[in-house]
Amino acid sequence: MAERIFDIPGFTFFAEKNNFSGSALKTFNYKIWFGEEFTVRVWYGVNCFSCTAPEDIVAEKSFEFKAESLVEIEKWLEGQLEEFKNKN
Repeated sequence: MAERIFDIPGFTFFAEKNNFSGSALKTFNYKIWFGEEFTVRVWYGVNCFSCTAPEDIVAEKSFEFKAESLVEIEKWLEGQLEEFKNKN
């Protein structure tokens, strides 16, 4: 079984109106917002999202707000992480 890089909570976590943020490799950061759809943003560096300038967001994508989208989000984040590794 492959090791999971992103430990994204289950759908119930988001259905209870929680957002989630995480990181990988110390400077690859992401945040997932709940709402009518999921919104996911990626940025690099050591700052939290609230201390990151809008122009420093390197990727953003929306997903349908349903449990199955969490798998899509994880796959998208894996692709974003590969891009990050290739840049550094």
